[in-house]
Amino acid sequence: MKKLKRIGLVALLGTLVACSSTPTTLPEPSPLVPGIPSAPVTLDWRLNLDLVSQADGRGLAINLDGERAYVAASSGLLTALVVSNQSRYSDQVLWQARFEAPLISGPAHDSSGLYLGTAKGDLLHIHAETGRIIWQARVNSEIVATPVLTNDRVIVRTNDGRVIAINKLTGETIWVASAQMPNLFLRGGAPVLVEGNQVFIGRENGFVEALSLQNGETIWQARLAIPSGRTDLERMVDIQAQLIYDQGRLFALAYNGRLAAINAQTGNFIWTRPLSGAKDFSLHNNQLIIASDDQIVRAIDASSGTEIWNQSGLVGRLPGHVNEVAIGDEAAMLIVDGFGYLHWLSPLDGRLLARYDHIDHLQRGRQILATAIDGERYFILDRNGQLVSYLLDTGNFPMLNEQADTNE
Repeated sequence: MKKLKRIGLVALLGTLVACSSTPTTLPEPSPLVPGIPSAPVTLDWRLNLDLVSQADGRGLAINLDGERAYVAASSGLLTALVVSNQSRYSDQVLWQARFEAPLISGPAHDSSGLYLGTAKGDLLHIHAETGRIIWQARVNSEIVATPVLTNDRVIVRTNDGRVIAINKLTGETIWVASAQMPNLFLRGGAPVLVEGNQVFIGRENGFVEALSLQNGETIWQARLAIPSGRTDLERMVDIQAQLIYDQGRLFALAYNGRLAAINAQTGNFIWTRPLSGAKDFSLHNNQLIIASDDQIVRAIDASSGTEIWNQSGLVGRLPGHVNEVAIGDEAAMLIVDGFGYLHWLSPLDGRLLARYDHIDHLQRGRQILATAIDGERYFILDRNGQLVSYLLDTGNFPMLNEQADTNE
């Protein structure tokens, strides 16, 4: 099964939550850096799905599994597609299922089926071949991140700060771990991270926590950010970015806080450095590639926390999550901005390699909600409910191994 690529929803930091959601509008984008070539991308096919208009669609994603794709919309529509890499325009809808409650997280998928969270506080287990409900578990709060699947359980995080382990076979609750929530926080959150017998989570209160997969008991806590300031907004310290595990190290990034490497067994800090961010980042060749809140993309040495390079060419364009993608035998870092552009960066020095304007093919003003990558194929879902498949010609992609004379 292909791992979920959580690139999407790059509009802003996220939606603020107190008693209700706060709508946001996009500012005017800054000009694009001149002289960057257009990526060799061709439109494969497009499919109109339901409008994805709710701000609480942050946890939605495209899940790829071999020759199938599963796409959820906050309207309640779940679509299963047959996707083929052999020929263009061969994609077709396998089935569609509509649910009463808005879908706001998932789908997660394995051999047992699909798992999605609803706005009414339910976890749905769906048959992957038919779209029918196998079981429905009530958790009494919105599931704000894509569920994480282990051999025998589903791990979800809810909008009221709980982490819940649910039996995959029966839908019964196994354990619940709660945390105190701040007055104001960013809506949503990254999925939990499961490694071995531990469940790692970045909390809204600025703590990184390790829980026992067996019973949910706290193993350790590490405080990554301390609230400061006069207002609730200034005191926000959410850990929204997906945690990364590598060789016994846990990497975490907090909003209004720090970037840190943590010993995954003890919770002790290996190193920390001041840096604020709420977007997912990537680990490539022992470098952490991060789009921080100042909209500068940085490479940080994962062993020491030292900055290696930075790229300011996306400042003013609301750069989102950072994901590593394969370009032939090489690698590039893909960032989707808040205005419908895809940007490829070199992991060697941060220079901008190429870009592509997704909304050239669509109506202006559409924001990209989710992106999934399968080799040379890129699937994009926008807020107006259009799912688009692109093909990237990697043979004609700008060279990755040429060092730039200057870092733009």
